[in-house]
Amino acid sequence: MRPRKARREAARDAEKLARDRVRLAALEVGGSPTRPEEITSAALVEPIALSLRCLVCDGDLALEEHAAEAGLRVARLQCRRCGARRSRWFRIAQPS
Repeated sequence: MRPRKARREAARDAEKLARDRVRLAALEVGGSPTRPEEITSAALVEPIALSLRCLVCDGDLALEEHAAEAGLRVARLQCRRCGARRSRWFRIAQPS
């Protein structure tokens, strides 16, 4: 196989893997507003969100916004390396 063709195939495979990772993350707990992660305090949103890695390149994420929407908390993140964006959803559990 020629080097250029091998590079193109590797790039296509990496893009396909990144798309699959994004789809899987949406199905995980915290990946969408319909499946928020349960936490005990709003103070936990940022540390949990910043502990995540980029789904595309495995780089560090920067917190763009921590907001309250429709009774949930959302952390909007952007990769420092490739610029990919992602959101993580949380619900603050009521004390029992």
